[in-house]
Amino acid sequence: MSLPWHDEADLLGVRIRAYFFDPESVDRLEDFVARNLPVLEDASPRLLAPEGQREAFKVSALTASPDAVLAHGTGLICLSYKGNDGRLFNPGHWLGQMRLDTVLQCVVTAMAVAGHRQQPTAAMWRGANVLCQFDPSPPVLECLGSHIGMARQYWNEPATVSPAQLASFCEPRLRAMPGLVKPEAAAA
Repeated sequence: MSLPWHDEADLLGVRIRAYFFDPESVDRLEDFVARNLPVLEDASPRLLAPEGQREAFKVSALTASPDAVLAHGTGLICLSYKGNDGRLFNPGHWLGQMRLDTVLQCVVTAMAVAGHRQQPTAAMWRGANVLCQFDPSPPVLECLGSHIGMARQYWNEPATVSPAQLASFCEPRLRAMPGLVKPEAAAA
């Protein structure tokens, strides 16, 4: 099933697909999926836990509590929406408005869900008027996955590291990797 994405771009090794919607009409919808995943209006993903109930997912020394996890086909959707500061994205300049820490934290959270559940997992983020899917390249996944232990040590965490900590630790490493589209170049 091909989804009707409005735009897509690469940012630091992550392919971002964006779907824009009218927040006034979508926010009034009662159904969780219709309200938070408007691009999937014809699909039927189902929440794995009741709305507002966050489950912890752990893989290696990484622990994440996504805003929602939904079953969809044979895989999962890891949805983040708590980092939404309410600002509207301009469909013509959305990539320049995208926060790199948001992208990386969503990817890391989906990694934890995928590892814990042993299922393919899509990383998605819902902003005030945009839904994004983040598809990391193999070098990004390798960088994030291979630095969990070092990030835990860096942050002086005895047992686990959070998505925010791992994303923050890996961001400078990703910026230094050759061949990845840098945020500054993508926004130009």
